[in-house]
Amino acid sequence: MDIIENITAIISSLDTNTWMLIIGFDFLLIATFCRRGGLALLKNRKKDDWVLDLTGLFVQGTMIPWLQVAVVIAAMSSVFPELGGSLSWHPVVAFLFCFVVVDYGYYWNHRLFHTDKLWAIHKVHHTAPQMDVLTTSRNTLWTSLFIIYLWANGAMIYLLADPTVYLLAITITAILDLWRHSKLNPKGMLRNVLRTFLILPSDHAWHHSQDIYDVNFGANINWWDRIHGTWHDSEEQPKTIGLTTTMSIAERLWWPFK
Repeated sequence: MDIIENITAIISSLDTNTWMLIIGFDFLLIATFCRRGGLALLKNRKKDDWVLDLTGLFVQGTMIPWLQVAVVIAAMSSVFPELGGSLSWHPVVAFLFCFVVVDYGYYWNHRLFHTDKLWAIHKVHHTAPQMDVLTTSRNTLWTSLFIIYLWANGAMIYLLADPTVYLLAITITAILDLWRHSKLNPKGMLRNVLRTFLILPSDHAWHHSQDIYDVNFGANINWWDRIHGTWHDSEEQPKTIGLTTTMSIAERLWWPFK
């Protein structure tokens, strides 16, 4: 009975955004592996792939939200106590700041990861040999500390008087990130509409190709790539996904500098 009560308490404590993310992840995962060829994606996964990807998903889904509260928000409340809840933004402004402005910041953050000096921080993500939802958070255990989302989103949650809509934008961004790493490409009119502003899975696949992975850096929006000349638009899909590596699983988790 205690176990059932504990599970019930945990479920009831989850907020709407957490439920949206859980449902979105489950739907995309099931849709990915139930589609034609989906079982092959599952069978092609090696032990190292499972370790890297499940560890990455745990870090992104558990540790990063905790760090936002325990480090970023706690630090700001200590150093700038008078700024907590000081921004009374309209919900639309709060949503667009997260979905567009922070997204633009991530575009440059991502491009910096592809420079010679910072490539080692990011290259583990590019060792995924196939595109599926589980590869979304593949990284070293500490790479997320260098990604703008942790710091910008933590700061904005602290500064906003009502961060509800901002949190919704964070959730939608996370779901789009999962979708972008899948093979679930829209077709027909829906594809034509979405590709006018969103990065689609077919676009992001080129970012993970072995040939031209210095393209399509955007997360939510493809405008940044179009504006800055890093957009690669192709009806074809890359023949080979992922960079080959001789790094051990320990090196990929902790120290990819070789």
